[in-house]
Order: sequence, then structure tokens, then C-alpha cells
Amino acid sequence: MNKRITVLVTAALLLGQSLVFAADWRTVSSETYTLLWKDLTYTQLKVDPKQALPESGDILDSTYAKQILIEYKVGVSAERFRKMTNKALEDAFSAEELAVAAEDIARFCTWYIAVEKGDRYQLTWLPKEGLTLAMNDAELGTISSSESAALILSVWLGRAAVSEDQRDTMLAAWRKALANNK
Repeated sequence: MNKRITVLVTAALLLGQSLVFAADWRTVSSETYTLLWKDLTYTQLKVDPKQALPESGDILDSTYAKQILIEYKVGVSAERFRKMTNKALEDAFSAEELAVAAEDIARFCTWYIAVEKGDRYQLTWLPKEGLTLAMNDAELGTISSSESAALILSVWLGRAAVSEDQRDTMLAAWRKALANNK
């Protein structure tokens, strides 16, 4: 394990923060995303198979647990993550829609850490706990507001998606996996 990750895990443990693990998640979508023949990420969408489908039919429903794991095949700066997140949200939502979550979005963006090839970000929404961002299993922070979490998760799963193709592929696989369980 590289030195930076060891420091993150040790800090999380010393601060008494839990590492984000769940043995009962089920992968419903996994894809490698490429640009011009270069692999950028390997992304998995996971859900808790014991939970009921959201009545709304929307994966961003605040009652529905979900997890996104992104393994990076290239390095990306923390500043690039912040800019991408903010731009995606600003392009998809009005200033009024974002105002309610502005502080949480800004706080979430401060948790980004530059990634190197092989690093993994993990976003986990648990209805009674909130949206947690972790890097290589070290918890970086949690947002408790369901409204803020839905806006942030929309960068991957909603109307603010940085990659609409990636979002559509993950959601189609999610719906198919759920339909096969009926």
C-alpha cells in the first residue's frame, strides 16, 4: 500500500471514523470507461439486495441505499474533480436548486484527493447515515442531507451526469438486474 493511503487509513482509525465496508452489497453494473482507446475508470454500481425498490422508481430516491465504486486507470488532480463536480451541477441545476445544498457541495468538494492509477473512490448512500465519500476504503467525510446527497450523486446517476453514456449504462443495468429478481 502506498504511503499516502496508509496515512489516510491510519488517520481514519485514529479519529475513530469507520471505514466504509459492506458485505451485503450486490453489483448491478460494472463497466470500464474509455476515451480514445484509453481506459479511464472501472466503475461499479452496487445496491443492497435486501431493500425494497424505491416507490419513485428513481435510484436517487433518499430511501434507497446505493454505492458507486470508481477505480481510476489514470491520475486525476483534486482540483480537476472539484471543477468537474461544480461544472456538472451548475450546468444541470439552477442557482436556486443548488442554493439549498451549496454548503454541503462545497464541503464535499474539499474532500477530494488527487488519485493515481489504481486508486478507488467510493460513494455510499445509506438512508439513516448519509452520503459518505471514501478513498481506498478510508472515509473522507459524510453528508447527512438527503437533498444534498441526491444533487451530488446526480453527477454520476442523474441529470448532472458527467458522462450521460456511463449514467445510462449503469441505470439500464440496475433496472435489468432488478427486473431479473422479480
